[in-house]
Amino acid sequence: MSKTVLVVDDQSGIRLLLEEIIKNEGHHVKSCEHGSAAIACVKKIKPELIIMDYRLPLMDGCQVVEQLENEGIEIPTILMSGLVDEVKEKSKDLKSVKSYFSKPFNIHIVKDEINKLLDE
Repeated sequence: MSKTVLVVDDQSGIRLLLEEIIKNEGHHVKSCEHGSAAIACVKKIKPELIIMDYRLPLMDGCQVVEQLENEGIEIPTILMSGLVDEVKEKSKDLKSVKSYFSKPFNIHIVKDEINKLLDE
């Protein structure tokens, strides 16, 4: 069954690549550029998975997840960063963060992780 994934990244090339991967896996995808747009989008489309860059304009990925969790919204989230160890430390108390991608990422690992989390 097709599910909806939200992609949040301020780099259009990353968004387009992830959109293509997700569509090719048979899922719906919505994307946005920054954290406040992501929060609004989550409330509107209620995705089953969020793939989000850590470094975003206005608020970082952990701040977005924290705000959603404070509002009682817990959606499995993958955070992306060039500094994964730093992001793991900053997100350790966030229940929604289920996985991490190091940038640049391996497309096969991305596909496997998306499918794994959507099948849970």
